[in-house]
Order: sequence, then C-alpha cells, then structure tokens
Amino acid sequence: MFLHEADMMLNDITSLMNLPVVDFEMVGELVHQLKACSSSVGARKVNLACVHFQQFYEGKSKERCLMALNVLRNEFYDVRDRLQTIMQVASYVPMLAFD
Repeated sequence: MFLHEADMMLNDITSLMNLPVVDFEMVGELVHQLKACSSSVGARKVNLACVHFQQFYEGKSKERCLMALNVLRNEFYDVRDRLQTIMQVASYVPMLAFD
C-alpha cells in the first residue's frame, strides 16, 4: 500500500513541478501526505527528505524544489528496493518450513 501510494504521490509532485507555473500549495499538500505516509511505515529517510522539501516549496523556489525532489525520489527508491527485498525473502519463509 505504502509503495503504491508513495509512487503515485511522487509522480503527481513531479508532474506539478514540471509545469511552467508551479502550484506550490498543491505540491505542499502532496509532500505533507507523503511525509505522513512515510512516517507511518517508518521510512525515516523519506520523511526527512519531505521535511527538507517543505523548506523549499514554502520559499517557492522551483530550482531548489527540483533538487529536493530528486533527493526525495532517491530515498523513496532506496526504501522501495529494501521493502521489495524483504517481501521476497518473506515469501520464501513458508517454503523453508517444509524442507
């Protein structure tokens, strides 16, 4: 659930940031939602990247927001990869119990 929702939010944020005129209020709402979502699953680095992003959209700096978005995206991809690995390993555990 987290992975899907966070991925959708990142795509929406990216789309908003690529517009000629950025709706920083909407970007802020999405970053806030992503921050809450990441906090609920313990994705600390994603949460911290959201906090840093908030500082830049409040200042309405498109350039800095784009840099913060890249950091946020990288942190999310790292968490996503780790969670996917955990889910893959967990799927093998029941099979090992019967060996």
